[in-house]
Amino acid sequence: MYENELIQAGLTTNEAKVYVALLKLGKSTSGKIIEEANISSGKIYETLQKLTQKGLIEIVIENGTKQFHVGNPQSLLLYMKEKEQKISQQAKELEKIIPQLEEMQRWEEQPEGVFLIKGMRGIKPLVYEVLTQNISEIKIMGVRSSKQKMFNTFWQHWHTQRILQQKKAKVLFSDRNTEFWQTFKQMKHTKIKSITSFSPSSIMVIGNHSFIFSYEPEFTCIHILSPAIAKSFTSFFDSLWLIAKP
Repeated sequence: MYENELIQAGLTTNEAKVYVALLKLGKSTSGKIIEEANISSGKIYETLQKLTQKGLIEIVIENGTKQFHVGNPQSLLLYMKEKEQKISQQAKELEKIIPQLEEMQRWEEQPEGVFLIKGMRGIKPLVYEVLTQNISEIKIMGVRSSKQKMFNTFWQHWHTQRILQQKKAKVLFSDRNTEFWQTFKQMKHTKIKSITSFSPSSIMVIGNHSFIFSYEPEFTCIHILSPAIAKSFTSFFDSLWLIAKP
């Protein structure tokens, strides 16, 4: 009970178990905590030490015996605020060096290869960065309207940036006449068609970069940097484009 919320707040699984156990037990020795929290005896002192450092539990010596108890649960909020302040400061420091890190990275210097990226935080900067490449046309297939709204919103914003850069795109949908489909139908520098008889994978080709997207169980991308593979996906796209409905 409440362990998941504590883990989401930044505690480890063992820390959450020990904290909840101490709430139930009150002032207790490590032996009782191990039994109640059902954790390894080898981890108990490390866990108690970390909780103490975070200001979430206190140590009491009674009759030469070390015991532990939870302080005011309001200290959890204080811990969260301190954590947020620390992260905010770290983000500011990181922001200062981002331009230098970007200067170090050059797409044309990247070797050919296959890269797996998981989560929107990893994928988002990648697809925006590659959009700045000198390309004549972007080809995308396997687009579906049934994705979660957050993904559709993300791609609409990405295409808005593409259009502002006057980059042309051909988009092959796996459905048609949906709200998402209509949005693309009205975009500038965009041609769309649909092929509903079968559904190819969600693939985007930009220059020598190929992206294969999967949205379940989490947003995942296989990024392939290879002229030969990009050419192969482009040929496959072109063959589907010929038989697709406008």
